[in-house]
Amino acid sequence: MNKLFKLTIAFVFAFVLTGTAQDLTLDEILTKHFETMGTEKLSKLKSVEIDGKVITRGMEMPFIQKIKQNGKIRMEVTVQGNKMIQAFDGKNAWMIAPWTGTDEPQDMDADQTEQMKQQSDLTGKLWKWKDKVQSLTLVDKEDMEGTEVYKLKMTDKPKKNENDTIEAKKGDVSYIYIDADNFVVLKIVSKKNIRGTEMEFENYESNYKAVDGILFPFSLETKMKGQTVNQIAIDTVKFNVDMDDAIFVRPDKKEKGEK
Repeated sequence: MNKLFKLTIAFVFAFVLTGTAQDLTLDEILTKHFETMGTEKLSKLKSVEIDGKVITRGMEMPFIQKIKQNGKIRMEVTVQGNKMIQAFDGKNAWMIAPWTGTDEPQDMDADQTEQMKQQSDLTGKLWKWKDKVQSLTLVDKEDMEGTEVYKLKMTDKPKKNENDTIEAKKGDVSYIYIDADNFVVLKIVSKKNIRGTEMEFENYESNYKAVDGILFPFSLETKMKGQTVNQIAIDTVKFNVDMDDAIFVRPDKKEKGEK
């Protein structure tokens, strides 16, 4: 066997080993992501309370978000002295939006309710994804503005019609970009069908900080067509805060002075 042939075999062997070490399977990527984020520990918490501010159109609006592990969520945002409330009690979603001309609670539509349901999942869609979405696949490993990322494709379960008997449309599709070195989510591109119109959102997550061994992105930004729609800056994250289930249930009348 001549030297050139031996050298070629050695090169190919080294290339294969290097590729194998760098290119992970979907399950391996998810395992590293969950370990990095502390998702298993998060799944055992009773509740999470987050406060910070929403920045949009030059305004900074303080907010507080309360999530219970049993799939309940409530968010309050103070807008020019008025309090906007959105909540999901595990089944129904409602809101109080003063700019609509009334301070009385109103039911959310099907799309809004589904969005609130997803937000109430503390662990997110990737954790035990087979129970939550239709499919999740590894698309490729690519460069994202100088950072190597794993690109995952997630397809939600198809939506139903009003009678909940026939699949009315295909499930929404999202692309999730996970840092190939640090295994945190950097970007999520979502294509959603909202009231018959397909819309694309880019959500960026950054400024990760550990809170009692669980990693959270303290900065979030949403873009549409390259333009920033809003930004969220988180100030504090608290775990296992006592939350009465009643705060998630739609009240009969306007809430006054409740935090």
